[in-house]
Amino acid sequence: MALVFIDDLTEGMMLAEDLLTPSGRFVLAAGATIKADQLKILKSWGVVEANIEVSSLGNEFAQQQEASAEFHDQAENLLSVRFVQNDLEQEPIATLYRHVSHLWTLKLQEGWVPDSITEAAPISEPQKIHAPLSAAKLLNGDVDLGCLPTVYSHIVDALNHPNTSSYQLGEVISKDASLTVRLLRLVNSPFYGFSGKVETVARAVSLLGLNELSTLALGISVIQKFENIPSDQFDMESFWRHSIRCGLFARTLAGYMGEKDTEKYFTGGLLHDIGRLVMLDRMPQQYCLAISRARQEHLPMYRAEQDVLKTDHCILGKMLAEKWRLAPSLIRMIGCHHSPRLAHYSTEACLIHIADIFAHGCSDEVLLVNAVPELQIQAWNEIGLATDYISAAIKQVDNDFKEIIKIFFDR
Repeated sequence: MALVFIDDLTEGMMLAEDLLTPSGRFVLAAGATIKADQLKILKSWGVVEANIEVSSLGNEFAQQQEASAEFHDQAENLLSVRFVQNDLEQEPIATLYRHVSHLWTLKLQEGWVPDSITEAAPISEPQKIHAPLSAAKLLNGDVDLGCLPTVYSHIVDALNHPNTSSYQLGEVISKDASLTVRLLRLVNSPFYGFSGKVETVARAVSLLGLNELSTLALGISVIQKFENIPSDQFDMESFWRHSIRCGLFARTLAGYMGEKDTEKYFTGGLLHDIGRLVMLDRMPQQYCLAISRARQEHLPMYRAEQDVLKTDHCILGKMLAEKWRLAPSLIRMIGCHHSPRLAHYSTEACLIHIADIFAHGCSDEVLLVNAVPELQIQAWNEIGLATDYISAAIKQVDNDFKEIIKIFFDR
């Protein structure tokens, strides 16, 4: 039998195995012949691939495979470098890699030219670069990034009052015009799919809930706080695109797991790398040395940070989150996404760990280094999802990302 992606399925192909949706819903039995009118229905149900009897593949499929062979090889060559730190035969990496390879093959056929990364630009007179600051000193200084965004401080104060209403919280948020615009654009997007237009923050609070909307407000206000950090070595748009994609994967996977408060996972993904922004703001030259080390020695960024700076973005992010008095769940997501064992493999740490890897793997951009971080298999086992959900998650995140990116980058 042959595994065939949904876009390559054609009328007359015969199923070699029962066809199920990602959630396990039975669709068609083994031995059934696919009909033309079923193809659209299969897509709407989230079916992404099917095992087909080889004898029923037909000439059209063979011609498609022959035409894409060169592009498939090119995609494999690119991705073998990108996934070098992972075992391509171990799940869930095997399934993630297969789907990304298919998507890259299609994009290469359409003329896509992938980003490439070069060695970090040489730093003049590295001996004159000051020694890296300690983690504590990094959170203080002329530009005090250690301060919680003002609007969120007011939101926390409101939430700590037992009688705060949706209207009152809406009034607090509405004092920040930029935050209000982004929140309302987000709530009115297909990402949430509410019927009718949500015109006030108070209405958004009543629909999403006090805690859920305040969590979203935190994510957006932090982006505003950090969005103008300059760096010759660092593309801020790529940083936030990765963070958004990570948040979407975390939110989507949490939904599959049946988690109730999925918005905290979206915000956790948005904020998981904020420690890196502290480093860029407070010691940009030293951080460039860490980037050079990562690229030259093919290291994950957090290990290069540890080697060069004697700390890493997870430690700094955790300290900043604690200073801001964020929820313990967000602290675990930020501080332990590369080492979920430090959070005793909590759901929050494991989900952001997996979401970060999926976001790196599915992105067609390069963020500092080429390599997708190494997946810790126990984190995947702890969240308890079947690999069947991966293809559905990739599709869902891709659709949501196109909507969300318009809101965060005003496009």
